[in-house]
Amino acid sequence: MHHCLCVDEILREIFRCIERRSTLCVLARTCRTFYNPATDQIWETLTAMEPILRHLSPARLVKDPESGSQYYLALLHPPSEDDWNTIRRLSSRVRKLHILLGRRVPLRDAVNDAAPQWFHHLASPPDSSFLFSNLRALSFEVDSYIDRSSTGDAHARISQAVIRLFHLLLGPQLSALRFELPSSLYFHLDIPSIPVLCPNIRTLSFGKPDLYCNGAPVPDEIMYRFSRAVPQLRRLETVRSYVTSWGLLSSLAEAKALRKLWMFLPHKLSPVPRRPCGNIFPQLRTLDISTRSLTLCLEFLRWASFKELTGIYIDCPLPTGDRDFLQILVDMSSLISSQYKNLEFLWIFIRPFDDREIVTAWPRPMLEQYRAFHQLRVIALQTGYSLTLADNDFEDMVEAWPHLEMFHLFHDDITSPPVHLTLRGVTALLYHCPKLKHFTLMFDATRVPGPEGFVPFFRGTLVQNTSVRYMGVYISPASESVEVATYLSILMPYLMAVGVKSAAFWSEWSWICTRHQRKPAIEYYVDAERVYPVPGYETEYDNDGHAGDGQDWSWTCYPWDR
Repeated sequence: MHHCLCVDEILREIFRCIERRSTLCVLARTCRTFYNPATDQIWETLTAMEPILRHLSPARLVKDPESGSQYYLALLHPPSEDDWNTIRRLSSRVRKLHILLGRRVPLRDAVNDAAPQWFHHLASPPDSSFLFSNLRALSFEVDSYIDRSSTGDAHARISQAVIRLFHLLLGPQLSALRFELPSSLYFHLDIPSIPVLCPNIRTLSFGKPDLYCNGAPVPDEIMYRFSRAVPQLRRLETVRSYVTSWGLLSSLAEAKALRKLWMFLPHKLSPVPRRPCGNIFPQLRTLDISTRSLTLCLEFLRWASFKELTGIYIDCPLPTGDRDFLQILVDMSSLISSQYKNLEFLWIFIRPFDDREIVTAWPRPMLEQYRAFHQLRVIALQTGYSLTLADNDFEDMVEAWPHLEMFHLFHDDITSPPVHLTLRGVTALLYHCPKLKHFTLMFDATRVPGPEGFVPFFRGTLVQNTSVRYMGVYISPASESVEVATYLSILMPYLMAVGVKSAAFWSEWSWICTRHQRKPAIEYYVDAERVYPVPGYETEYDNDGHAGDGQDWSWTCYPWDR
């Protein structure tokens, strides 16, 4: 074996690149040198308690009486001293832990109706050092089933055991914390103790989303406690909150280290309070708002101050109570463009129930606000309105954004929208934006523009954008034309994929792809945010907190992800 493979640090770096646990298990059994780094990597991330519980003497597989066919791991009696030593030995290797207490964890074991489930046992260790003493990231999720399935004294005992276990997992070494609890459990939670127990938290996510990613209601008293606790987390850099109050927002505004904020705004809050004194949100770089009211979103942007903001994402799929969506969007863009001079990332998603015919050159009144932002790298606008931009208007705008890497401009849920852009507008986009990698547009691809035939010229220059890898055409009309296929092949020589939404022109786009020199894949178009990672929205967590399936934790939440 090469000498470098005897260096522990090198082995750990190599083993971090291995995704399959079975491979790591084989490596751990290979030799003594590999054993510790491979075993540490196996146990570094835990997405369930069963891998530890199965090593305990009272652990047995028990059939769930409700399903009749499913099994779960039960503890027939409390852990012995040897069992607790096993728990301490294994859990000390864990750095990232996700616990989900839900329907798959019965509250009482079927083998002994008087015996509580495993989280009752783990909530009473000999001392706190027996449980995950080296934990760096914790995701603790309690399903509402726990809350609904018991009453009276039984409910109190279950709630206390759950919260006691949660508090035992908190410690000064923790840098990332996420918890989702039913509303009733928050009354048992000692919120003021969280900053004391884990003062080094840099990433915090709290609140519980419902099916549509709305924040589940939390009593005002609990919100007040959160508002008092947040300012004590001096190192807080990233926050994701499904529950919102003006008090909490005021506390977050004074968090000096805060750089990324994801928040849910309901359709209604109490009256806007006075803005806190001094420099608020002084270090915030990324703002992600999921809301049910563009009006409230606009009020918040007017109330706050984001001098260092570089990225903003506004998601309003089901707005309620807004009278004039278009005017609010224009006003919002005017506000953003006047205050956020460092903006590089702009993403607005809105799907109003509004069937009015748009007679103006939408969305030009909104996008014109950003023409002075030459540093923009991402622009994405998805609305429920037809886009009436023509080639000339489009060319004037994209000329202002030479650094664009992503550009998505399209309507949503309109069966037969009018198409005003042509391949000439697409050519202008790729001419003015040489760094563009992904874009989505509705345009007419039934014929090539100008007298040059199949050669893409713009202002007398051959246009050949070598950066574009993905083109979303949505439901753009196309024809099985050799000239069109050749034109696109020369225009985007390294195109890898074409996204089509409707079957209406699927065969035409498929025909064009087969004639392209790169033979790009044709695929069913999904919303742009599902295709590409949202830049700047990474968190410290490496595991999907709500699924426990080993995927990256999503910074932006979408209704269809739940």
